[in-house]
Amino acid sequence: MSFPEWGRSYNALHVPLTGDWQCSLVPACDMDEPTSWWSLSYDERQQKRKDRKRQIEQDQRDFERYFRVSTSRRAARACRDFSAYAAFISQHLRISALSAPVDGEGVTRILRDAVRDGALIPAIDRAWRGSRRVGRSYAPQSWPKRAPDPKPTIYGVRNGEFVPLDANGCFIDRTPYVPVAATASNAAVSGSGFDWLGAVETAAGAVLGGGVDDSGDVGDSGPGLVDSLTDADDSTPFGNAQAFEYSEDMPDGDDETLAGMPIKGGPPNTWVENPSGSGQLRLYDANGNAAADIDIDHDHGFGAPHSHNWDGQDRDLGNPVSILPY
Repeated sequence: MSFPEWGRSYNALHVPLTGDWQCSLVPACDMDEPTSWWSLSYDERQQKRKDRKRQIEQDQRDFERYFRVSTSRRAARACRDFSAYAAFISQHLRISALSAPVDGEGVTRILRDAVRDGALIPAIDRAWRGSRRVGRSYAPQSWPKRAPDPKPTIYGVRNGEFVPLDANGCFIDRTPYVPVAATASNAAVSGSGFDWLGAVETAAGAVLGGGVDDSGDVGDSGPGLVDSLTDADDSTPFGNAQAFEYSEDMPDGDDETLAGMPIKGGPPNTWVENPSGSGQLRLYDANGNAAADIDIDHDHGFGAPHSHNWDGQDRDLGNPVSILPY
């Protein structure tokens, strides 16, 4: 199709003119500058605009002279071309139902007036070799698949540095990334079986008052709770905590138990995990009395997890606990 560039619109109506010419009637709202002009200089674009204006004015005069529809009112009902004219006029021109065309003379008058008023822009192909029927070019009904957006690079923290992760959530050396802080907060809600004993051991410095070095030992920032309650030879690491087993002679009164674990009579110098599966940990001193709790499954205003210190049978309100990434 050799219509001018501005005549190639999916909203245009292609109509035959007298002789061998074919015209494309384009709604004025579709008359944008062709994209091929964007790479031209300012002077070249100005010249293109002048040439297009001159060509459109010539096409308007030729359309007025050579466009005519000779369909009678009786034949209009069964004429395919007339139906295409009527549908195009109804869709793109503002006319009332009383002014709708009923024969070829009505179509000729309405389209000529629209071209003269600038509502429709004619684009004539003077070397047309195709069909002489009225028709429209419809947009493709399927489009090529859009290329997916590039995925952002995800980083994980290791040894205080940001290291990129691959699509499987592993570091570039294939080491799985375990975000402790995020996993800890999710485990409190979902009960996914997160290893809280290992996480608490990693955060022992923040929980118990001392720092933790790379070897997992409590640092020199001061005596922690474990140091004050256990002997160096008898202390049990968090990772070795054993589930507490009940026996018949365990205290069972409200004044002797709390949260399903005894306040007195526990295994000395040992961290015990609540057998109910709530994720609570309790530390017993050398005499088997409750010394400290770490609560994981709820929030007393200090976050989850948080800690409590025991003084006899009294437990304080709570203390915040920080779980740091590996």
